[in-house]
Amino acid sequence: MKMFMFWPTFTACLLTACSSVSFDSNLNPHNFSEYFKPSQVETVTYAELADKTYSVLGAVHALSCQQNADDFPANAADARTELKRKAADMGANALVIHQCVRAEDTGACTLSVTCYGDAIYVPERK
Repeated sequence: MKMFMFWPTFTACLLTACSSVSFDSNLNPHNFSEYFKPSQVETVTYAELADKTYSVLGAVHALSCQQNADDFPANAADARTELKRKAADMGANALVIHQCVRAEDTGACTLSVTCYGDAIYVPERK
């Protein structure tokens, strides 16, 4: 019988003890929009755009840098993702990647990969 009375009392104490606890999180709408921003930009070629109306919004470049030998190696995938993020910041929904260049011992980076491209806006057709 004593165990039967213990659980409701314990639960009530737990609930009141937690009522003054605050919780901060990085889960806010801005973080979600930043995280998913690269997915709003499609990688295309100028050949795929040949029969479409589009606007070139400007040139973009992005860098993946391995600063120290024990850091994660620089790679083209990270540079392309940053390229898409920058294109999205310009209002683009497409990206033409011209090239990615790998360099070693640049002074700032042990290994770096820099990608170059054009941010493109293709109007939606219905």
